[in-house]
Amino acid sequence: MTTERFQGDAVFPLLADPANYRPCPWDLRGEHAMRGYWLGLFRSHIAKLADAAVEEAADRGLDAADARRRADASCSDFLQYLDAITAAPGQYGVLDILEICIARERSLRKSGIVDPYRLVKSRENEVALAVLPRLLRELEATPDRERPARLAEGVFAGNIFDLGATQTADLFKDASVDFHAVRGKLAPRPWLFDDMDRFTARLNENPPHRAACLFVDNAGSDVILGMIPLARELLHRGTHVILTANITPTLNDITHDELTVVIRRIAEWEPVIAGALRSGKLELIHSGNGLPLIDLTRISPGLADAVRTRGVDLVVIEGMGRAVESNIDAPFTCDVMKIAMIKDHGVADALGGKLYDLVLRFEPAR
Repeated sequence: MTTERFQGDAVFPLLADPANYRPCPWDLRGEHAMRGYWLGLFRSHIAKLADAAVEEAADRGLDAADARRRADASCSDFLQYLDAITAAPGQYGVLDILEICIARERSLRKSGIVDPYRLVKSRENEVALAVLPRLLRELEATPDRERPARLAEGVFAGNIFDLGATQTADLFKDASVDFHAVRGKLAPRPWLFDDMDRFTARLNENPPHRAACLFVDNAGSDVILGMIPLARELLHRGTHVILTANITPTLNDITHDELTVVIRRIAEWEPVIAGALRSGKLELIHSGNGLPLIDLTRISPGLADAVRTRGVDLVVIEGMGRAVESNIDAPFTCDVMKIAMIKDHGVADALGGKLYDLVLRFEPAR
């Protein structure tokens, strides 16, 4: 087994304790029941990835038989890895969800599969872009003191677009999910982790943050209807904003290149985003990551430099993979918000919650 990480090589400068940092809280070598659950989940999901890869290849006009052969080869390679760690969980050292994701990406790339969910990401981006103007008008009509809660609800509702979670992947197989309908059915407060009042007070009762670094997650409604309105609000309050996305595709996570296209399209008609781009108050810098989770000791040097240079004093980590399956307990030296919808039974059980519970942790600077 190689040690390729699909990530950068810089440490995120605002980690409070990099020497003792562990991205994933769950060591699967010693957790028999949890290990069985996750290995079973990864086994069942790889077939969906393979089918999506065949469909994506057909859209590019590639030979169907060859696409099927490569997809099957990637499945076989990954299943062999799962068999190996089932037999001997500790044979490759640390075993956690991050390491299994690395192995899955390696198996896909060995077969020449790079972006199996390209088609559905593109479709969901178009759907979300059509909804965004109405959503921004709603937010502008919301009183300032109430707006942070509405923005958080938008992040939760958008985060339901997740093709890595079996409970939500089938929702998007043939059509989109109505953002406003999801937002209207969110779990009531108090949420599983609920620091909404603390976050609202920080935004409304203090000077604005100097600069914010927002780790975005999925394409479609997640980034366009959830995180971009949050970024726009921070810009409006005078905060410099860095949006950071993956450098390479994984599942339905938006990539840096895709995010750049989306932001430029929004800037064609939205004045706050357009002005921030022109002035440099809004920056897009890739994270160096290529996984649905993130190890913050392996980010891009460019992002680390920008965080230091801009004096970032707010970090927002969004999505179940980045903010819960990894980094849920990671301490920072600045204000940090970790926000996600729980869309997996195993994650819900580990947190003592239930499916579709909501997580908003706001931890002031150490």
